[in-house]
Amino acid sequence: MLWLLAPLTVAAGEAQWQRHIEDGLAAHQSGDYPAAAMALEAALAETRDFAANDRRVADTANNLGAVYRALGRYAEAEPLYRQALAIYEKALGADHPSLAAALNNLAVVYELQGRYAEAEPLYQRSLAAAEQAFGESHPGTAAALINLARLYVAQKRYAQAEPLARRGLASAERTLGADHPAVAAALVVLARLHAAQGRRATGERIARRALAIYEEALGPEHPHCALALYVLAQIQRSRGRLEEARLSYGRSLEIRSRALGEAHPDTAATRKELERLSGSR
Repeated sequence: MLWLLAPLTVAAGEAQWQRHIEDGLAAHQSGDYPAAAMALEAALAETRDFAANDRRVADTANNLGAVYRALGRYAEAEPLYRQALAIYEKALGADHPSLAAALNNLAVVYELQGRYAEAEPLYQRSLAAAEQAFGESHPGTAAALINLARLYVAQKRYAQAEPLARRGLASAERTLGADHPAVAAALVVLARLHAAQGRRATGERIARRALAIYEEALGPEHPHCALALYVLAQIQRSRGRLEEARLSYGRSLEIRSRALGEAHPDTAATRKELERLSGSR
């Protein structure tokens, strides 16, 4: 889960920057990442005349970094997140909620590149900052809990992952409702966790619930649906239900190809799994 930051109230002369930010956030929410990138790149260009440590520069860099991350452009996302983090630390102080968001988002980029040792302390700092700023019942705290749990699942540190994932799920359900995409994000982590520990039937049931939430909240063609389908396919394959797994991988690949493009790492990974499964017939 990434944290995107809403635009601040601006003076009339800066309205163009704000329009670009709003357009970018709307496009990101709908899953139209190329359109979001165009809008937020335009917003970043508008910050040329802002002070170097203006919080709006950091917010713009953070949001554009989120879009580049979604597009698989990790090398371009990282310096934007670093820029945002440096501004927040200098301008807002170590305890500001925006710092928790910047730490979280930089950690996500590290995690996606397999740089787990670099991601973990950032996630831990993000969680500590979110808990201090918001308490347990807040979307920001839920995001920090879910992301750290996902990292631990990737590292097979299941005993550490499970309580964090359950706390993240409970926090998201309390603050956002049972059918919010943040709840689905926690469910995806729990589905992987259960399946990895041999509780595959439970994992599959949880993955299906996550998929249903994403489809209802975001539409069936959203990239988040592709993630849930990918996890579902992995579990179905592990249960020996190969034809169902092929269908789930196929749907995931169709969504990712359209929304993310053929060169995206997620698209490539899904195609590889589908080809490997097809070759096992």
